[in-house]
Amino acid sequence: MITSPTLVLDRNKALENIKKMSSKVSKLGLKFRPHFKTHQSLEIGNWFKEFPIDGITVSSLKMAKYFASDGWESITVAFPFNILDIKEINALASKIDLRILVVDSESAIELDKNLTSDVSVYIEIDPNYGRSGIHLNDTEQIGNLILAVNNSEKLTLHGFYSHAGHSYKCRSSNDIARFSKPIIDSLSQIKNKYDLPICFGDTPSCSVLKNFGAIDELSPGNFVFYDWIQTQIGSCDPKDIAIAMKCPVVAKYPSRNELLIHGGAVHFSKDHDLLESGEPYFGQVVPTLNKGWGKPIEECYLKTVSQEHGIVKCSDEFFSDTEPGDLITILPIHSCLTADLMGTYLTTDDERISHLSEKRI
Repeated sequence: MITSPTLVLDRNKALENIKKMSSKVSKLGLKFRPHFKTHQSLEIGNWFKEFPIDGITVSSLKMAKYFASDGWESITVAFPFNILDIKEINALASKIDLRILVVDSESAIELDKNLTSDVSVYIEIDPNYGRSGIHLNDTEQIGNLILAVNNSEKLTLHGFYSHAGHSYKCRSSNDIARFSKPIIDSLSQIKNKYDLPICFGDTPSCSVLKNFGAIDELSPGNFVFYDWIQTQIGSCDPKDIAIAMKCPVVAKYPSRNELLIHGGAVHFSKDHDLLESGEPYFGQVVPTLNKGWGKPIEECYLKTVSQEHGIVKCSDEFFSDTEPGDLITILPIHSCLTADLMGTYLTTDDERISHLSEKRI
């Protein structure tokens, strides 16, 4: 019996999402290196083994070690090389095909000097996102970094890696197509200039685009679950979302048609979308069903979150039908963060599934 905030996983929906993305990548003749930062689960990782996969992508060395312990032999750490991680890099690189991101000549030289095993590297390209990597138009710095890697003793240049995270600002599939085309064109030019593979992967672009130019590998991650923001971006339909939060109703406030739930920022995160009014909201309410959940309920959403508290704005009908002690179901804005905060899953078949960040009390 659920008595506290619980992250519920629909296994069938997740498997269908994996199957759909894997089939798309295969039909395009590309390599699939899915990002596991969203689910961070050995069990869910094993679901991917039913499909053609070239390797996996993670966001930290801790995560790489976790999945390597379960037999994954080719892992990209999609975070720029940090010299303080060199001991862990050496330990892991001696056991698996470990791929590291480098973003400048100095870090590549430092990495090479401190390695005890050979390592493959990607040069990270910034597709005008402004987060990390060399800007895609900075051909001088790209050339210098290629030279530094080629002159090293223990580094092998695998290719380029690029993540267009700013695709999350799109609000329709047409927006995604218009947003992605110049990025794909620029990356294709880089591929043609240097004749090196390119790995690319944000879930909106990978879900919507049908043509990836000269790109060789795709590494999306959020698609395994999707989430409410992906429906607003245009990446998926609400029916594709594979996880939802079930939260207890604690109190009712008739004067404002709002519910107090146990479910706050430590469960959902503070990632939000915006209402038409410009006000933030933190999740979308859906009907609670015996084995999952239903379609989104209009005018019902997670209005505010503090640490443990959540306030849900309700339609008249939903407010009238809901009482303290009930469970309500909310689709999270950002499934990656919600899963990381919750640290475990309960499937719609009442099976407990682990997570790297599993909370033990």
